[in-house]
Formats: sequence, C-alpha cells, structure tokens
Amino acid sequence: MNARRLLLPVVALALAVLGTSSALGSPSESYVGPHFGNGHLPAGCLVDRDPINPDNHCYHMKVGLNALDSPKVDVDVLIPVSPAAERDMRVATQAVQMWDDGLHYLADQMGLPWLVKGFDMDVRTHEIPVDEAGQPRDPIHLVDPEIVVVVSNPAGGIGIGIDPTAFGSALGLYDDQGVPCTQVPDPFSMSSWQAREGFDQHDDEPGGTYVQDCGGVGGNVCFAVNGAVDPATGASDFFPLFDLVSHEFGHCLTLGHVGDGADGPWGPTPTNDIMAYSTDPPLINKCVSTLDVEGFALRMSNYLDVNADGHVSHHDLLVPNDELGDGTSPFQVQNPADHHYASPTGDPADCPQADQSLVPGAEGDFLPKPVATTRQRLRLGEAAIADGRLHVHGSVTRVPLATQPTAFSARATDGAGDAYSPVTDLEGVHVKVTRTAVDAVIDATQVWPVVDGTSPVAYSLTIDGRRLDSFVPTGGTDDQPVVMDNGTGYYLPKGTATWDTTKNTVTFHVRRDYLADQSIRAPYNVYAVTGYHTRSNDWVANDDLAPDDLDLDLAAPKLGPETRDAPVANRVTSTSFTAGRGSFVPSDSTLGVGLISTVDSRDYVHLPITRQSSALVTLTWTGDATLGLTVGGGSSQQPVKTNGANVLQVLVPWARRDLTVTVDPQEVLDPTDYTLSVKHTTVIADRDGDHVPDVADNCPGARGPSAGGGCPDSDHDTIFDVGDACPSVPGIGADGCPTGRGERVVALLDGERVDATSVVTLHGGSQFGLSAPVSRGSHLLEVRWYDGNTLVASARRTLG
Repeated sequence: MNARRLLLPVVALALAVLGTSSALGSPSESYVGPHFGNGHLPAGCLVDRDPINPDNHCYHMKVGLNALDSPKVDVDVLIPVSPAAERDMRVATQAVQMWDDGLHYLADQMGLPWLVKGFDMDVRTHEIPVDEAGQPRDPIHLVDPEIVVVVSNPAGGIGIGIDPTAFGSALGLYDDQGVPCTQVPDPFSMSSWQAREGFDQHDDEPGGTYVQDCGGVGGNVCFAVNGAVDPATGASDFFPLFDLVSHEFGHCLTLGHVGDGADGPWGPTPTNDIMAYSTDPPLINKCVSTLDVEGFALRMSNYLDVNADGHVSHHDLLVPNDELGDGTSPFQVQNPADHHYASPTGDPADCPQADQSLVPGAEGDFLPKPVATTRQRLRLGEAAIADGRLHVHGSVTRVPLATQPTAFSARATDGAGDAYSPVTDLEGVHVKVTRTAVDAVIDATQVWPVVDGTSPVAYSLTIDGRRLDSFVPTGGTDDQPVVMDNGTGYYLPKGTATWDTTKNTVTFHVRRDYLADQSIRAPYNVYAVTGYHTRSNDWVANDDLAPDDLDLDLAAPKLGPETRDAPVANRVTSTSFTAGRGSFVPSDSTLGVGLISTVDSRDYVHLPITRQSSALVTLTWTGDATLGLTVGGGSSQQPVKTNGANVLQVLVPWARRDLTVTVDPQEVLDPTDYTLSVKHTTVIADRDGDHVPDVADNCPGARGPSAGGGCPDSDHDTIFDVGDACPSVPGIGADGCPTGRGERVVALLDGERVDATSVVTLHGGSQFGLSAPVSRGSHLLEVRWYDGNTLVASARRTLG
C-alpha cells in the first residue's frame, strides 16, 4: 500500500494592491460547505427533486447504499486470464487508487481533517492461475475484505484469450478468523452474478454490486462486478473499464447516483461526476467530486472522531440534509457552486488520468498538486471621517488568474481528411453567443443524408463539457434529427438542430436558459464532435473534433429576461376542466418502476399555465388496476388524501410554468379507462413582496428567492437565515457564524486595530463596511484582508 501523500504546495501570487498572497488551488478557493444535518440545505436549494421544477437548481445524490462498516477498507481485485491481464489489473487498481487519493485530497481541501486522517485503503491483487483448459487450478479464497472488485466479461471471448464464463471454480469468502462466509460459483461470469439474488445491476450498464453480510468479525462485503474488459481502451467500448470500475466501486463506498439513469432524473445533474451514467466530460476519465466526499463522509462519521473530542460516539454522527429522501434512501443536496473535482484546478477536465496503455507497470498519479486559479483583490471605496467617526466601505473578491474571453463569437477550422469517413469529417465550426442562445454552425465534408431514415453518425455540440447529440433516431417517423442532452438524457425542443445536406452544415440553436437550468453558465468552452451511434441510439465512439485542441472560449452578453413564467393574475379565480382521457391493458403494467421495456406505456399530459395558479389534479379510473399520478413543473407536488377507490389527487401549490402530468399503469389486471381533471386557482397573495406567493413561501414574512422556497440568506454565507445563528454576519461555520479559519477584513488607524468584520468570498465578492471613533487630524488608514491567519491583501489611504 502506498504511504499517504499529503502534499499541498503553496503558490505565491502578486496582488493588485499592497502585499502578497498565498492560495491553494481549487476547490479550497471556492468551497463553502459541507451542509450536513436533516433540513440543513445550502441556501438556494430545495429537497424537491422534480427535474422540471423551475426552482430546483441543486444537485441530489442518493446516499447510504451498502453497509460499509470500517474506515480501514481492504480491497481485493480479481482479474480473469486474458492477453491484457496485466493492463486490466492496472486499470482496475488505478480506479481504486483514484478513489483513495481523490477522497483524501478533496477532504483536505474541504476542511475535513478527521476524514483525511481516519480512513485508508489497502489493495490486494489476484491474477488467477489457470490450467491448459482455462480453469483455475485452485479455489479462490479471500480473507476479510470490505470490497471485492471482480472484472468479468458480458460477452464471453470478446477481447480476451479465454472465455471467463467457462470458469467453474467457486470464489470462497472467509472472515479474518478463517470462517467461511459464502461461495460464489463462476465469479468471472457476468450471468452468474446476474442470476444471484440480491445482485443490483444499474439500468443497462454492464456492472453492478452485491453485498454479503458475513456477520460477526467479518462484517459486510461489497462486490463491485464489472463487465467491460476493453478490447480497445477508449476507442470502442460503451463502458470503459476504468470508469465502470470507478462507478461500481463508488456504490460499494455507499454512494448512489446523482440524478440520471433509471432512477432519475432529479433535476440538474452533475454529469461529470463518477456516480453519473454519462460519458461527460468527453474524451477523458472521471475523478472524485466534493459531492462524493460529502456522501462518503456521512458513512465514515459512524467510525471516526469527527468532533476531535478524543473518542467516537453518537455526537460524531453526521446526518444527510435530506434524510427522508425518496422514502427508502436519504439524499445529500449540494449547491453547484460547491461542486468541484479532485484535480489541480477543481475542474473535471483536469482530472488525473489512468495509464491504460499496454506498457507494463505504467500507472497514473491521482494525487493532484493544487494550482491557484484566482487571486484576491481588495478595493477601497468611500473612506471618510464625519462627526467624529471613521467610515470605510469597500469590496473583496477573488478574480480569475487566467485571461477571460471577451468575444461573443469565434470561428475555428479543422483540416479535412482526419476522420474515418466523409460523413464524420469536420471542417470547422462557427459559434455565436447572444443574450438568449448559443448558436453554432458545424461544417462537415458531407452531412449524413437524413432521407435514409436513421443515422449511424451523430453531430454534437459540446458546451462546457456537456455533449448535445444531434442524430436521426431509430424508429423516427419524419426523418428529422433530434437533439439529446447526453448528460441527462433530455431531448431538447424540436428545431434545436437542423441538417443541411446541400451545404453540408449542422446548425444548433441552444437556449441559454436551458443551459442555466443545468448550471452551465458563461464563459463557455465550445467545440464540435462527431461520433457513431447504434440503432438503439447509444454513443459508440468519437471520430473528429473541431477545433482539435478544444480551445474555443467565448464570453456572453447578459442573459436575457426570463420569458417562461406566466403572468400573475389580477384577482383570484378558479377554473375546472377535463385534461384528458385514456386507457390501459394488462400488458401496459410497469410494476411501479416506470420504463421496463423499450416501449414506454405511461401516458403524459401537458397542462398549459396561462396565469400563475395552484393546480389540483384528479385521476379517476374504472377497472381492476393500480395507477400512479405525478405532476411535474410546479413548486412541489403534494398527495391529497381521498376517500374511495380508484381515485388519486395531487396538489401543486404554485405553478408558474406549464405542467406535465404522468399517469403510470403500475398494475393493470383488466382493461382500464381513466379520466384526468384539473382545477386551477390563481394565486395572488404575497405578503413579503418577493414574488413567491404565500401558498409556496416557506418564509412568508421575509423576502427571499424562489430557489430558496422564499427564504433569505441575508449575509450570503450559504446558510438560510432561519438556520443561521449569525444571520447578519457571514461565516463558514456549520451554524453560519465566523470561525478562526474564515476570512475577515480589519481596519487599522495609525497602526492600531479599530474595527473588523467577517467576509465570505468563496462563492463571489463581498462588500464590507467598517466604522470606529476617531480624533481630529490626519490619520493613516490601513485595511487588511485575512484568510484564516494569512494576510492576503491590504490597502492604505491617508485621511484628514
């Protein structure tokens, strides 16, 4: 096992004003959290996970999966025989090392010293000896592991010399006393794991997890089973081995998904996260995020001395901020401003990369050296003496070190002939950013002729690492291209992309308000990419890029005004109407899990909202059936208790945009007809005038944004006033109060400290005001900005 490498170099920076500054790289420059404790949400966040709730701006991670029961995590890695067994072993062990180093690095950056010191991983590798027939010579015995990584293959013989599905030997699991716990026949056979009761395969990905409770000393053992031995690493596999091992290993560390896949969507999705299904960021492997660390810290708090009082007790236990979650699992909610990665800059594009070559022994380095990305800037505004008092105002902020783009449009060319075919060969891209959209024209040598009914190629626009794929889908009826957000699986509105087979161009028109909903904001990095699609609309491989160096960064004008909200009515009125009727048959049954086949049998009904209102939706039906009802797009959806059978009601307290009703045929025993009716009541009352009507305002007597449920964060320290012990003084403490490691601005008059105030600049600039009694005459004012005990900037001015 490698010794823990905690090396955080300090980077010296020149200041715009007097003095010098030292700063660690991101995310320490911009991370404020974590926010633990049930209901202790970051300001601007909601527990509601409705993906089309206009105020759901935060990330939601399911936590508490699997009962990892020790901070000392022993990991066994099992690899089947193959011509590339040494490389596959390195890829798998590097995935584990990525987690180990990434968790330690970020925990330190996030101010969690108890986690840095308290947990460790030890990796034990096993290449299984085989006889001439390809069978293991001896049974496989593992002693007291916490996690077992098994690399199988979903299609025997692909990319390997011996079919691992032919392995007949059992995997034997023993506790540290040598007591047998379980036997797993054919451990390298994916089908063997799939047939095992309790195996959790996630959506259609070729992997999953299985937990065995060995009881007593042995405790719980989690198997991370992976079925993606790469025939050509990074070129042709849907699920590259490194990312798949990393993802399944994350589940064994108790982390769930982040809003995409079969159990999502839950709103904005951090698609770059290793616990997301997507292949973002394109072309590179993922790494650990701050959200992953928060989820892992919740479990480790059961075994570590969090409060540093010398012993572990219930006082150390951390609780997720959405403990109720979906009723079966809790969630941890994070503000996107706190979402960073285990890279030198905190950017997912800079994640350390595994060495997946065939060079024996070659490995990546997953412990980043932080690089400063901002510098501190202190600006003095008004500083004057009046009526015997000194009054000082100013601002402190962190500004990017890198030169920021200023142009709103740019063009990049790409040499012809550098792709596998003319239909994937890019010749250039022209991008323009307006107040409302990112517009791009992609030039190709030849655009695929859409009249052929489906396209095996896709033309994609990538914006800040989010790939938007345009293709003609299999089963389409009009031979027209669609655009799918590869990160979330959302289909963008018709007309987002158009193909011109005469000019050989693909034109994108991507609304900036959609990007903002996904926490993608200017400046934008934009590039075009082509790739190959399967008949099931899955991305297979990349081909060409424009520009090749991905170096096309654009500024943007101020985002245009919000146009999607309905107006407020002048008076309270109610309107009732029938919104739709439909029918189901037994074969439509979803068993309550939504999409269980290639055909979605649920019904979707669009409800237009012309005036801001509440909406009471009622579903009634005849026949022997169990139906489900959800209403998305409002402030929340609240089930209403009803009397009688075959009736459901859902109340949306505040709808300001169109709603989507989903009728789910969960269990249909006989042919069933249903009716959907709606009662709209306009909402007007807004006691505090914050444009959040009282029916949806969690703080009706205090002005706050709708994204916070109408509750304010007056001091902008990410703690709602209702939970802030110091609501008028910004602080990074869990209670919202200043701490010794926080930031403060100090005023000195003639060398003597006369006033100080706490500031928080991690999510943006902060204004300050200082005041103190002063005598007549000339005085030298010095204002200092401290980050913890470090002086980062200062400014002087002579007064009087």
